[in-house]
Amino acid sequence: MAESPTVDPESPYYIDPDYESNENLPMAILSKSEDNYFIWKSDFLLFLRSKNKTGFVDGTIQQPEPTSPLYHPWKTCNARVMCWMRSSLSEKLLIYVTFAETAHKAWVYLRILFVPSVDFKIYELRVRLAMLRQGGDGDDESVGSYFGKFMRAWAELSEYDPVPECKCGGCHCEGVKRGKEAREKEQRYGFLMGLKKELSFVRTRIMLMDPPPSLHEALVLVEQAESVMKSTRI
Repeated sequence: MAESPTVDPESPYYIDPDYESNENLPMAILSKSEDNYFIWKSDFLLFLRSKNKTGFVDGTIQQPEPTSPLYHPWKTCNARVMCWMRSSLSEKLLIYVTFAETAHKAWVYLRILFVPSVDFKIYELRVRLAMLRQGGDGDDESVGSYFGKFMRAWAELSEYDPVPECKCGGCHCEGVKRGKEAREKEQRYGFLMGLKKELSFVRTRIMLMDPPPSLHEALVLVEQAESVMKSTRI
């Protein structure tokens, strides 16, 4: 006799006997005022992967028919995912998911609320990246801190505007490779453009390197230059 999926830890229908509805979730609380949907989404999906429950929000695990032996396990797992989701929302956002019948619908409602238009979101992120500057808030921001903000914006942009994947199957055009190289080149230019004026000398040196360094190699070079600058001020 086959083992029930509710007791198989590898199954998305696994029902953990140690489940607690008020489990402390290792993630950010989604808030409209903080505009942290991308961070929350990444954290929540990571948490669901650890529970093997991502299918309940991305729609790949659909509700079985009431006559199916998986119907009641699905209801239990869906309810648990809904509880986790509600526990990770600010109080003002609860109304948007309270009446959702499934975790997938609640997930879609939140996506529409925070990203009503993918094209407009891409536009907003492109504008943010174009205006991002080291110390843009008037403080003496480190290169590391600036790079963190820069890569967060790029990670979000890549979510909505990824490098196109080759769909012809088994081709040798290296289109995907070239697309990724072009994306990294764009990132390297953007990172260097946003550096403060005191680091313009290292920006010029990096731009003249042949072959050009990777984005992270450029970061190391800039951080080394920053360290030297700070040591000469002492």
